[in-house]
Amino acid sequence: MKKLLKIVGAIVGLYAVLVGAFFVLMLQGPAVFAGTMRYVPWQAFMVLPFKPMWDVARGGRHSVGEMAPDFRLESPDHKATVQLSSFRGAKPVVLVFGSYT
Repeated sequence: MKKLLKIVGAIVGLYAVLVGAFFVLMLQGPAVFAGTMRYVPWQAFMVLPFKPMWDVARGGRHSVGEMAPDFRLESPDHKATVQLSSFRGAKPVVLVFGSYT
């Protein structure tokens, strides 16, 4: 019985370490996260709670109605830059972050 408890404890400990390691990885930048995740076998997605961890790690600290932080982006033709704050008070702006690939 003691041997079985040690084995179960070791498995639970290993699972906790894996969950913690993936959570810390999710807090890293996209390049680091993607560079590591490409080596993770698909079976890991069935065993580890990726969705809840991702929601917490990438949830952000902004709330609805809060002013978006200012940033500057290059136009698609690379001939100009656009700054978010230049639209403040002029017209509504919708920010969509995501991948369409």
